[in-house]
Amino acid sequence: MKLTTAPSAVEPARDFPELLPHARPAVRLHPRRGTPGPRDSHIGGPVLWPAAEPWPECAGHKDVNGRAYTLPMAVVAQFTAADFPEIRFPEGTDLVQLLWCPDWHDQPPPDGWGQACRLFWRRAAEITDPPAEQPDPGEHGEDDDMIPRACVLHPERVTDYPGEEELPAGLGERFEAWLADRGLTDDLTTVPGYKLGGFLDWGTTGLPAALECGECRAPLELFLQCDTYEYYLGSWAPDSAPDRFRPLEERHLKTGDEAGDASREPVGMTVGRGSHAGLFVCSADPRHPASFFTQ
Repeated sequence: MKLTTAPSAVEPARDFPELLPHARPAVRLHPRRGTPGPRDSHIGGPVLWPAAEPWPECAGHKDVNGRAYTLPMAVVAQFTAADFPEIRFPEGTDLVQLLWCPDWHDQPPPDGWGQACRLFWRRAAEITDPPAEQPDPGEHGEDDDMIPRACVLHPERVTDYPGEEELPAGLGERFEAWLADRGLTDDLTTVPGYKLGGFLDWGTTGLPAALECGECRAPLELFLQCDTYEYYLGSWAPDSAPDRFRPLEERHLKTGDEAGDASREPVGMTVGRGSHAGLFVCSADPRHPASFFTQ
């Protein structure tokens, strides 16, 4: 199934060339509920896991009586190099898996986000004996908001532009003024939904003082954006073209019915307070511990 984003009201090459040097490629993943296999790229669902490798757990949790316990991590995503050559796979790997704790962490755990959110870089051909069953974090009574539904992907390559926080001084203000003069709102920057690469909208917390790797101080780059919604409606949406990010092929679906809601909230997770988050990796070595920012 092909899913397509509508054109922006702004064409930078024609309308605002100053933005062009700041563009980045991104991949809108367009997850939709389905039954992916363990060797597929997907959100949620089974992953290609080595049978001899223990399933990762998140420690440090306490029950109402103060007793410590651990939780099996939940599968968030799996991507292959064949499907996503845009990912900078470390040498000798062609598969990456993201797992995180199914219990929301408002702050990084004592050992950093590596304790609650982990990337595994692998070579698929080396995994010949994946287990038939994998742990179900939901059976521990955790909030389903942190456990994604199994989704197949319908990737679409797009161009993303940074919001004002990541543009050079003055450029963001000039772009906003240009839009205001023409009665337009920004439907160009920080593409919403699940995506690989591109830019995160920092409108809630503001840009961190230092967006750099905690291990080597190299700049961080957005690896995966997770979003509560594929697109926003009503007060959450820009005044103009709120449906721009609603795929053209799904415009016939009605908001409020089962099919329409499944297309707008396919993964079934509430990210942060109903907004979005970004997993960032080191630009020098993506195997360094990742950083996670919610909005």
